Amino acid sequence: MSRSIGHTIISVRSTESTNNYATSQVRENETEEGTVFLAYEQTSGRGHLANKWESEPGKNLTFSIFMRPVFLPLDKTYALSKVVCLGLESCLSRLVDRVSIKWPNDIYVGDRKICGILIENGIMNGQICQSVIGIGLNVNQKQFFSDAPNPVSLAILTGEEFQLDEILDELLKQIDFYYQLLAEGRLQELDQLFLAKLYRFGEWHPFQDEEHRYTGKIIGINATGQLRIQEQDGPIHEYHFKEVGYL
Repeated sequence: MSRSIGHTIISVRSTESTNNYATSQVRENETEEGTVFLAYEQTSGRGHLANKWESEPGKNLTFSIFMRPVFLPLDKTYALSKVVCLGLESCLSRLVDRVSIKWPNDIYVGDRKICGILIENGIMNGQICQSVIGIGLNVNQKQFFSDAPNPVSLAILTGEEFQLDEILDELLKQIDFYYQLLAEGRLQELDQLFLAKLYRFGEWHPFQDEEHRYTGKIIGINATGQLRIQEQDGPIHEYHFKEVGYL
């Protein structure tokens, strides 16, 4: 199957958010699925809810991918996050050790965050009509000044500087590989691969929700993307994003 993602890359010098830019371009122009919108500088990068993404101009990868996963049922939309996370993990694991996926869609190296993902889906007539997948990957930045608690980059981890275009090309190849699995309906295979790379999966750790602090272990992800945690000597909890904290 031919490659879907990255056949066209549209580069801009500066934009507030590549997701915003991609969405506006798709609205105003006919855009082929798999088009990538890449920014040298992102002045107001967005994460989930009110989270911000810090990125030094020209040092990192900040880009968005436009997709049309119309084959994906609404109750399976989290599978798209799994695809993107697996592609990133696969690429980065070739460069550094201890890469994992932190639910719902961050990439960690050890206990430090190297990549964030923001997926925004458009829904029409009860189905997904488009997805804009925003990715911020820390590559060559060596100092971080925001209040983010644990950022890290490839340069910090390795002491080396990387060619951004080479990293981007490999990332897009890997995301495309897993996207093809999704398009082929191989959801169970993606689930197994995702759990195998999930941060703190099957390990006892402290967690905090709105009611209490407890020791538990992550036992899986349900069909709608909620995190499932088994409380030690207690019930199984299921959480949406921001409903539980890792301690």
